[in-house]
Amino acid sequence: MSKAVKWTNLTRRQISELLQQHEGICISVTVVDQLLKKHQFRKRKAVKTLSAGESEQRNEQFETIATLKQTYQAAGNPVISMDTKKEN
Repeated sequence: MSKAVKWTNLTRRQISELLQQHEGICISVTVVDQLLKKHQFRKRKAVKTLSAGESEQRNEQFETIATLKQTYQAAGNPVISMDTKKEN
């Protein structure tokens, strides 16, 4: 990571609104975006650095889900399975 890059946690809209409120400067989010790029600012993003590891209750979670699934299906209710993993 370049040390020249500066970070902000604010959105373009927040920056525009703060400039209007505190400095009386009316500026569009497009201009804010251009200025941030010109001055090498980047939006800070959350980065996961550590693995969550193994959970002691991991198997228990799946057993609970399986039990609930059987209960719902026995009552005649539909069950939907959904994969929520984020793919790169």
